[in-house]
Amino acid sequence: MQISHVPGVTRVGEITLNGKEYKGKKHVFHKRKLALDYDANFPKELKRKHVSLVYIFCVDGEIYKIGQSSCGTGIEGCMGFYLKSGQDDPGINRFAINFLMREKLTAGNKVEVYMIYMEPIEVEVPGLFKSQKMVVPVSAKGIEETCLSQYNAIEGCVPQWNFQENDDTIPDHIHEAFGQYKIDRKVK
Repeated sequence: MQISHVPGVTRVGEITLNGKEYKGKKHVFHKRKLALDYDANFPKELKRKHVSLVYIFCVDGEIYKIGQSSCGTGIEGCMGFYLKSGQDDPGINRFAINFLMREKLTAGNKVEVYMIYMEPIEVEVPGLFKSQKMVVPVSAKGIEETCLSQYNAIEGCVPQWNFQENDDTIPDHIHEAFGQYKIDRKVK
C-alpha cells in the first residue's frame, strides 16, 4: 500500500545514513547511527510532545512497518531507539528494523517516516480515594490495531516489516548478525 493513499498522515521526515559517529568504548555493530532529517513542514513542537502516536516506515512510498509509541518524548524519542540500534543493547526487533533500513538505504531506496497521532484528552481518572480530572494520552495500541486492521483488510496481510503481527520470522542473516553482536558486545 502506498502512503499517498492514506489521508491524514503527517510526514515526519527521511531516514539517512548520515548519523553521528559512535565515540564510546563498547563494541558497536554500526559506527554511525542512522539520522532522521525532519521535513521542513514538520511542526517543531510536535517532535518531543507526548501524544499517542503511530509511526509508519515507508520505502519508496510503500508502507513497510506500522508501529506505535506512547513514549513521553514524542516521535523524536521513539525514532531515537531505531536510529541508534546497533550502538546500544537493542532487542531483536529494533535491531532488525535498523538493519533493514540500512539495507534499503544502501541499495539507493528512500526510507521515510510518517505518523498519525492523537492529542491527550481530559478524562476522569480514579484514585485511591476519589477521582480527578486529568489530561492524558490515549493508549496508542488501539490506534495501531486500527491501522493494521485497515491495512490487512485491503492488502490481506500486515506490512512486511511487522514480523510479529504477521507471524513471520526475521530473516536468518539478521538473526545471525544480532546473535554475534550480542556476543561481541559482552566480550569486546
